[in-house]
Amino acid sequence: MDFIRFINDLKMSSDRDAQALAASYGVRLSIEEIRALRPLLDDISLHWLFTGVPPEFVEKVKRAVGERKGEELFQYYLDSLK
Repeated sequence: MDFIRFINDLKMSSDRDAQALAASYGVRLSIEEIRALRPLLDDISLHWLFTGVPPEFVEKVKRAVGERKGEELFQYYLDSLK
């Protein structure tokens, strides 16, 4: 998965299009989860490729979409780095 493209497309898509886009990558998100995640997308930094994702951000994502889904999203990110 090209995670950077995925994030950018999520930011620019309508809720329904973002849901379909996420599903095309195997990520199941509800409209509510997309709306909760969207404000966090602007906080993502390319520096994290070198420094790692701050634990505070991971916690924000988990609060937005739940523990299990937050772990799934973080795993998709890690898999995209391989």
